[in-house]
Amino acid sequence: MNPLLADIAPSIIRELNGRKRPDSIDLGLGEPTLRPGLEPFEEATRWVAEHGCPYSPNPGFSELRSAIARHYAYPGLDQAANVCVTVGSQEALFVALKALLDPATDEALIVGPSYPLYPKLCQMEGVRAREVMLDPYQGFRPDARQVIAALTPETRVVVLASPSNPTGRVWPREELEILARALSEREAPVYVVSDEVYRELYFGDALPASMAEVYPRTIVVNSLSKSNALTGLRLGWFMAPAEVMPALMKVHQFAVSCASTFSQRVALAIFQHGLLGEHRAHYAEQREFLLDRLDREGLGAVPPEGGFYAMIRLTGAWSGDSTKAAFALLERKNVVAVPGAAFGAEGWLRISWVAPRETLATGLSRIREFLALAPKS
Repeated sequence: MNPLLADIAPSIIRELNGRKRPDSIDLGLGEPTLRPGLEPFEEATRWVAEHGCPYSPNPGFSELRSAIARHYAYPGLDQAANVCVTVGSQEALFVALKALLDPATDEALIVGPSYPLYPKLCQMEGVRAREVMLDPYQGFRPDARQVIAALTPETRVVVLASPSNPTGRVWPREELEILARALSEREAPVYVVSDEVYRELYFGDALPASMAEVYPRTIVVNSLSKSNALTGLRLGWFMAPAEVMPALMKVHQFAVSCASTFSQRVALAIFQHGLLGEHRAHYAEQREFLLDRLDREGLGAVPPEGGFYAMIRLTGAWSGDSTKAAFALLERKNVVAVPGAAFGAEGWLRISWVAPRETLATGLSRIREFLALAPKS
């Protein structure tokens, strides 16, 4: 057996999900409750009826890669040759970290609180990973100077997400520019892996800025899972500078060969018909409901700027052990929420607020009631 796997803990999110009961209120998994439109599937089915369902080229169908490149139009990443279609964003993350990091000499710096997959992928590759935690007393506000101060001579990759899972914070362009200037001045190249899976679900006046707009050594990771409620389609992509594409493509080619042909045809229809942000208005309304209910229940939380998660501060006797709190919340109030410790943020619970409003309201009310209880001895 691979000894590197022995020290990797199973997903606590999945463990909690496995313990929930049929009548549990699930504020845990990031699983959209909206139904996707069927038109892209119908177009894909007609294509398959005419062409069959063959392998695509390794990086994906050229028309899909061109559509992705045109949609984002990031400097230096705006050609089909800069895009590879992947089996969801998780494969894209795996490819990027495996290709960019030398386990013998390099380290990854992960901006936290962060999606638990980032450090686990590094562990699987035997790569050192350190986390720089944004300040919880500042609501996990993005802070480029804090990240810069955490860099070492061995840092070769910085991983950040905007909008963030779990905090919902969005990196302002000014902070990205500060980080980009500092990285550009370093003697050895440092790449940024920018996880933009929630980019289409934003609540400000404009799309979130991307590190790819200000820093040329950026690898962008994205997918249709959250923007279009297509988690089961397993369709993602990465966009990368020409200098690293050959290495990334080797990993992709030998790991999966290519993404699903049917999924790619669905994705192409979504891009061609401008459907990528079709759910944003729904989540914007849901967010207003969330903020109102959090205020009514007196729950301290970080107002999300993007995505569909929120961090709720634990209080009283529960504040020091979010894992114990999450399992007790499920046992005593039948509500699933994820401990902040899973993301490196002790003292918080992460909730997903995609549930129907009545369900969400009941769940938040039960969390308030739970925080008033004493832990069992």
